[in-house]
Amino acid sequence: MASLTMAVRLLDAADLLLLHGRRSTAFRRRAISTAYYAVFHAIDKLCADYVTRSAIRSSEEYLRAYRALDHAPLKNAFGHPPLKDNPALRRIGSAVVTLQTERHRADYLPPTAGLFTHDRAVELVNLARSAVTQIEEIKPANKDCRTLAISLLLKERKS
Repeated sequence: MASLTMAVRLLDAADLLLLHGRRSTAFRRRAISTAYYAVFHAIDKLCADYVTRSAIRSSEEYLRAYRALDHAPLKNAFGHPPLKDNPALRRIGSAVVTLQTERHRADYLPPTAGLFTHDRAVELVNLARSAVTQIEEIKPANKDCRTLAISLLLKERKS
């Protein structure tokens, strides 16, 4: 059996939160946040794997590459070329933007009745699952992998 990725385990955790806390706003909010982090970790892994190639995952190089991704630049990068011009990466980017926005709401808004319905939380977890699947299907030799890693990890200098 193939080992489960961090992203898949986080999606499983989000599913459990929704299953066991169906009536709990706190569980729904936590599930949404966890779903976003599943996508974030899938992108981290893809970028670190591309940049470090055969580095051992516990190596300093791998850890540095894995930790290089930041939330705000991640969201912003998907709104600019080349990511917004690539249909496959644009779908992932759309999910990232939606999930990050909803994660902020889930994590930072005060308790409010009806903030997230169970159906909306399920919809967001499923959106994350779809994005993780799309990310995990990108192979390191694929041009999309290179484009994603370079666009997300390297700062673009302005003239």
